[in-house]
Amino acid sequence: MNRPCKRIAAAVFCCLMLLPMAACVGRNQGSSDSESEQQVSSWENPPVTERPESDFQPEIPEAADQLQTAISQNSDTVGWLIVPGTEINEAVVQTTDNEYYYRRDALKNSSFAGCLWMDYESSIGDGEAENFSRNTIIYGHNLGRPQGVRDDANGEKFAQLFKFDDLEFAKEHPYFYFVTTKGTHIYEIFTVFYSEDKLSPVPYHYASYSDKDYEALLNDVRTRSQFDYNVSVDKEDKIITLSTCTYKYGTYSQNPHQRFVVMGRLANGDKNFYETADLQVNPDPKAPSFPR
Repeated sequence: MNRPCKRIAAAVFCCLMLLPMAACVGRNQGSSDSESEQQVSSWENPPVTERPESDFQPEIPEAADQLQTAISQNSDTVGWLIVPGTEINEAVVQTTDNEYYYRRDALKNSSFAGCLWMDYESSIGDGEAENFSRNTIIYGHNLGRPQGVRDDANGEKFAQLFKFDDLEFAKEHPYFYFVTTKGTHIYEIFTVFYSEDKLSPVPYHYASYSDKDYEALLNDVRTRSQFDYNVSVDKEDKIITLSTCTYKYGTYSQNPHQRFVVMGRLANGDKNFYETADLQVNPDPKAPSFPR
């Protein structure tokens, strides 16, 4: 093989190796909201009705010891995620890109299932929720069963998020928890949706937004939601985005751009907590728009 042909073959090989790297991540390293002119959504948040006062107090999980152990084993550990009703109860790591932990576990060992990792642009500051990014994004794999063919809510890692595609489960599990060295932060789920990845007109996978773009994001993800949650969210709120792959719209080879997302708003300062979510089925969720 002559030299030009070798160069072409090497380039093709590199592209094929890198293609799966976007499988559960909303974008590749190097993207930013400055590189994409975000379209402002014309939709408005659905009306939110005031719920009655409640004496309910969520059972705050204890994970401080597990978090400290995880930090001692890997300094890339930034928190601990707990999603009640699922098997998601483990460390979250972060490094300077979105590729390093793609096929590594939280101890940096090779692992096809990977781990839970935070987007490299998200920041939790000193661990106090008030110092978090506007949007904190956490990724995890959905391996599918059989692999890469269909979603399975009983699968590994973020495959468990598909439990929230069930009305009764979503109703019975209104909160998830993110633990840092400063304490346990409560997040109230307000949308569960299927989406494009970086092709979305109002991308969900950026850490920072202008007020205008953030309001557009919140409006857009509500229109996509499988359920209409009676939860008020505005530009003053901090959110956490849990993102994974889905096979709802074909296998990975057929469509590598599809994602399943669960979002929660920081609820630490709420006056009232509720045992169940107030929601109903969205009769017409906005569908993803994929390239042809």
